[in-house]
This record gives sequence, structure tokens and C-alpha cells, in this order.
Amino acid sequence: MVKNNKDYQRAYYENEADANKHMSYVNGAAGVLALVMFALYVSGVFLIPDHFYLAVCIMFPIIAVIMFAPLFLVRTNLIRKPGYKYFILFSLLIAIMALNIALPKHSLLFWPFAALIATHYYNPTIGIVIFVVTLFAMLFCLYAGMFFGEFDENLFGGGVVMPDGSVGTVETFEERVDLLNKLRESGNNRYLKVLMFYFFPRAMIITLFFMVSNLLNRRTYKLLDSEIKIHDEQQKSRTELGVAKEIQINTLPEEFVDTDEVEIVGELKAAKEVGGDLYDYLDIDENHVAILIGDVSGKGVPAAMFMMKTITSFRDFAVPNKKPSEILKEVNTSIFKGNKASMFVTCFLAILDKRNGNVIFANAGHNPPILGSNHNYKYLKCNSGFLLGCFKDCFLKDEEIILNPGESLTLYTDGITEARNSNGDFFGEEKLLKAFNKKDYTCTVELHHTIKDEIASFVKDAPQSDDITFVTIKYQGGNYSFEEKSYNAVENNIPEMLNFISGFCEKHDISESFKSQLLVVGDELLSNIINHGYENKGGDIFVRLLFNDDKKEFAFTIIDQAKAFNQLSVDNPTYANGKPLEVGGLGLTIVKNIMDEYAYDRINNKNILVLKKRF
Repeated sequence: MVKNNKDYQRAYYENEADANKHMSYVNGAAGVLALVMFALYVSGVFLIPDHFYLAVCIMFPIIAVIMFAPLFLVRTNLIRKPGYKYFILFSLLIAIMALNIALPKHSLLFWPFAALIATHYYNPTIGIVIFVVTLFAMLFCLYAGMFFGEFDENLFGGGVVMPDGSVGTVETFEERVDLLNKLRESGNNRYLKVLMFYFFPRAMIITLFFMVSNLLNRRTYKLLDSEIKIHDEQQKSRTELGVAKEIQINTLPEEFVDTDEVEIVGELKAAKEVGGDLYDYLDIDENHVAILIGDVSGKGVPAAMFMMKTITSFRDFAVPNKKPSEILKEVNTSIFKGNKASMFVTCFLAILDKRNGNVIFANAGHNPPILGSNHNYKYLKCNSGFLLGCFKDCFLKDEEIILNPGESLTLYTDGITEARNSNGDFFGEEKLLKAFNKKDYTCTVELHHTIKDEIASFVKDAPQSDDITFVTIKYQGGNYSFEEKSYNAVENNIPEMLNFISGFCEKHDISESFKSQLLVVGDELLSNIINHGYENKGGDIFVRLLFNDDKKEFAFTIIDQAKAFNQLSVDNPTYANGKPLEVGGLGLTIVKNIMDEYAYDRINNKNILVLKKRF
């Protein structure tokens, strides 16, 4: 029996069920053979004593039914029962015994079958049991064949000599008993000689078969043992990589930031369990935000470790009054130390002044970012710079641009432009820029969602060959008011969330009519997230509210960590008894009638829903 381990047990019983399935087909074939033998008896091809004829007519159809039974049970759950294999093996032995009793001189080759078939099971004990039972069954059948089976002169030692010198037959049970007794009294004990010269030679042949089958059985058992150990190691590695991926994802900053001055969205999709891409953004001081993206050479665990070292170094050195080139040079010095594997990372670092949109940036061998606003996006012309981590010193240059309110800067890795379809074609920079200028975007969430859709449409079923990462910072400017609160995703907290929304509207003199409509929207969307996204199991919901007093624009954002759930994807809901049949249909209808713009995206395992209204 296999070890007391769930993986071993599962593998053992899966193999056993598979062996039972194949053995069912073997027994079916044996059932066909039993019917053929029965037909040969009835037609007189094989001669058996008259006193055994009736028994054959009854026994062989019954055996055929027993042999066919597994074929009818093969699609049931019985083949997974531990005792089912014994039913199959012993029914096969019964068929072999019947053949050997009826045809003792024609059925020798059938005896090793059971021992060989037992090798289908990864349990050596089964082979031993079948071997022992086979020997006793064969001895029984040899003696039974002397009294009931087809006449075999070797069993009687020439005891019946015909006038022409040939060996005759004896037909009745009494005649055979009388003949065997006479032979024993004359010194020709056929009972002993059958044991010595009939049984033992066959037993030695079967023993040889058993030894071979037992070796095969033990070998398959060792193969199972080795396979499970390999599976355990792979499972352990996958678990460790899963933990590493979780640590890496948690190292990254918040996926969506929407404040008075800026809106930031970043996301990373690794080609393997862990990746070498990175992005980060942090407030250096109250007026400046730094945004970083990088791409480490190579993939997998080494790249992920180098990525973590790069982010840690960046956070250590990103302090006030430092230019991007100075920060990146210090990062280079840090990651160069101990870099015996000669790994490197490309980086692009920009620092935005939230007061006026002024951006100072430095490029360390990375792709040029995309700059602009709706229908006016273009690649930023900048120096290519020098890779980080390769050499002790690197030469970087600071450059400067100004973002107008509403303009954004998108940093990305080459996993986007080098995404391939099944024909090996690259997505490329031209398609990327066309995707940016495809339509008007209400927010950076919608922009990212569209870019991902364009890449997915191009790549289709081709596997992802490289990490895909991009991060966008949008300078909003103007007079903004921003508030955010987090709640546990339970229905009892919905009134508190709605009170938060209501209070924000009253604080900024938003009309009562829109406030009432907004509360209906909020109630519908939040209820859907709790009941259908989290399935009433609880979780986190982040509610963000933003109001631009200059533009008279209101933004309502909901972020949750529930399953992928776009409740705004159903357009025309159908109703039954006054209730929508599709979850989200009613929500979209309400949102369309009340809000001016809306967007949804799934970023780093979070649902982000942004709604906007202009007054």
C-alpha cells in the first residue's frame, strides 16, 4: 500500500480506477471467449463426458454474464471502490478455473494471466494474493479435470488401451474413479504423479511469471513514489513562488490614486509567477510626486529579486531637493554592489510639481513615455540614457516638460510594444500610439482598460512572452476637493456609505436632485458588490469622492478586491416580476441616465469603477 499521504492516496486510487477500467474490458473479452468455448462444446468440437455436459451448459453462460458485468459497471462509481479490483480478478480466475476443468490439456496458458494482470495495480500485496490463489486453484482444477473434463491420456497414464493399441476414454464419473483406483493399486498412482509431473512444472512456470510481474509491480510502485515526490517538490515550488508573487505585488504602490492634483494608475502583469518589471510612485514632499518604472534583464526569480532591490533603493534615495538623475545614480551605485550576475535594469524617473505641472525627468535606457491628452498623444522626445547596474558610474541627464491640466504621462515597459501574436508579429509602437488616440477618455482607468483590450485583441491566444507594466500620471490642476473612506463589505454598512456620499454633496452645495440620484446609484452599485462580487463573505470597499469647483465636475470612485465583476457590462436588462434577470443591468441603466461618464477596469486583482458628472 502507498504511504499515508493525500497525494499518494489520490494517485494510487486514480491508477486503480484506471486499471479497473481496462480490466473490465479484459474481462469482457474473456466473456466472449467463454461463449465461444461454450459454442464449441455444444457443437461437439470439444468432447466432454455426458455427466458433465449439463454442468457446462449451466456454468458457462453464468461465467459469461459474470465476465460481462464489469463492462456495464465501467461508467459507474463502483470502479473507484477498493473492493472492485478483487471482483474483477477473482471473476477472471473463476473463468480460468472453469476452462481448466473442462479442457485440462488446452488451458495451461490461461493460468499466468491473473498474475500478469495484477501488475496493473500499484500494490504488490495484490500480486501475492493472486499468485497463492492461482496455485491452489490450479491444483484443484487438475484433479477436478480428471473426473469431469475432456479426456486427457496424460492424466490417466495410458490406463485404457484399445484393441488397436490406442488410448481410449472413459465417460462416466464412476468409470474414471474405478480406473484411477486400479492404476493406484498397480503402482501407477496418478494422483501423486499429476502433482509431481503436472502441477509442479506448471507451478514453476507460473512462479516465473509471478516473479516477473511482481518486479514490474514494484517498479511501477517506485515510479509512483518518484512521481509523487516530484509533484510534491513542484507543488512546494509553486507555493513558494505564489508567496513570492504576493510579496512582490504587495511591494508595489496602490493601483489607483485620485487626489486634488493628480490621478495615477499603475499595473503589472508578470509573464511568469514573478517578474522583473517594476513601477512605483511616492510623495517626496507635499508638493512633489515621483513616478518610476523599470524593466530588469531576464525573468523569473532572479529578475524579481533584482526588481525588489531596485525599488528598495529608489525609496531610500527619493528624498526632497534631489533631481531624478541624482536619485538614479544613487540607485545604480546600490544595485551595482554584489551584482555578480551582471544583471541590469532600465528605468525612467519623473518628478511632478503638483502646484504647476512642471515635470523633471531622467531616462536610464528605458522606452520613451507617451505624453498628451485626448486625440493628442505623442511619444516624448528624450535622451536614451544609460542602463543601471552594469557599471559603477552611469551618465544621465535631467530634462524638463510642463503638463497642462488634463494632460498625462504614461510610462510603460517593452512587454507592451513587444507583445506578439501567434504569427510572431509585434504589437509595436505605432499600434500603441493609435490606441491612445483612439477616442476620448474620461479617466486614466478607462485609458488603461482600452490599451489592455487592444493588446488582448492583437495577441489573442498567443502566450504572454514578457512582463507587461504601465503607469500613468495625469495632472489635474484646478481647485479640487477630495475625500476617501474604506468600509467592510456588509449590507449593514451601506447606510453609512450613503451618509458619507450625502455629507460630501451637502458640503459642496451639490443640488438635492443630483444627490438623491447619486444615492440611488451608490445603493445599487454597492449592493451588487457586496452580494454578487463578495457573495456576502465580506471584504474591503473603498469609496472615493472628488469635486472640481472650477470645472463643476463630480467624480465617484469605488474600489474593491472581490472577484472580477463588471456590473456595468449588461446593457439592456430583462425583467421578471419587476426584478432584473441579469446582475448589473439595472445598475447600468441607472448610471447611464444619471452620470455623464463611467469606466471600469480590473487592475492587479482589484475592481475599479469611476463615475463622473458635470454640472
